[in-house]
Amino acid sequence: MFVRIGREGDLVLTVSNRDIKNALQVFCRDKDVKVRGLVVILTSDEVQTRYNNLFLGHNYNTDVITQQYDSPLGVLVEMYINGCSTFMENNEHPLRYLLRMVFHGLLHVTGYNDKTDNERIKMREEENRLLQLFHVEHKPQWV
Repeated sequence: MFVRIGREGDLVLTVSNRDIKNALQVFCRDKDVKVRGLVVILTSDEVQTRYNNLFLGHNYNTDVITQQYDSPLGVLVEMYINGCSTFMENNEHPLRYLLRMVFHGLLHVTGYNDKTDNERIKMREEENRLLQLFHVEHKPQWV
């Protein structure tokens, strides 16, 4: 399992490979899935809008875009996460926001959707549960 982080645009937020890898391990154990690797690209609002248009045909900013590629060794996941504070909730710690976006993207890979209000509620509950698991296993400073 590998993790790579890239950055594109004028960013406000950042995260370490270790935090992302720990989150990925928590997710894979909990969901019993095999992820070969995770590439996270932190973007500015402008760059995220461009990727959203390129990949999904949407001409607006978004929090996370997830692409997955299947291989015999497991799935490779590529995530474009808005690295600005645009989508952070009030008083949310930046690391918590970024980890929530990682879990959000990984949940999409395992079949979760967030198109309806009901789906958004279920996804948020699952993100919060995974963040709690991360907290129990790794005791981050932001909780």
